[in-house]
Amino acid sequence: MDSRRPQAVATVPARPLGQFERIRRGLMRMLLVSGVLLLVGNVGLVMVPIPHVHLCLFPLAFILGPIVGVAAWRDRAVLGQGAIACPRCGAEVALPAELPGWPARVTCERCAIMVEINLARASP
Repeated sequence: MDSRRPQAVATVPARPLGQFERIRRGLMRMLLVSGVLLLVGNVGLVMVPIPHVHLCLFPLAFILGPIVGVAAWRDRAVLGQGAIACPRCGAEVALPAELPGWPARVTCERCAIMVEINLARASP
C-alpha cells in the first residue's frame, strides 16, 4: 500500500449476495447485453443493409454478453445508499444504491480522487 495514500475508516451498509442471487444477476446481465446487441444488430441490418453491422455486432453480442455476466457474477456484496467522508478533502461522497462491492470505487466531486471502499478485516 502506498504510504502517501490517505486512509479513513467508515461504516457502510452492505448486503452479501448468496450463490443463487449471484448466478441470477450474472445471467440477467448477460442476457440483457446480448439481447440488446442482437436487437440493435437485427434492426440495423434490416434498416441499413451494411455487412459490417452483421459481421461486428453479432460476434460482439456473443463475446461481450458472457464477459459482462461473469463480471456481475463475481460481485459478492452490494452496498447500500449512503455517504462517506473523502479521506483527502473531507467532503461528503455520496454512494449510489446497489453499488457492487469489494472493492467499490466512487469519485469525490470536490477533489476528483477515486475513493476505494474495501472490506475491513479484523487484524490477527
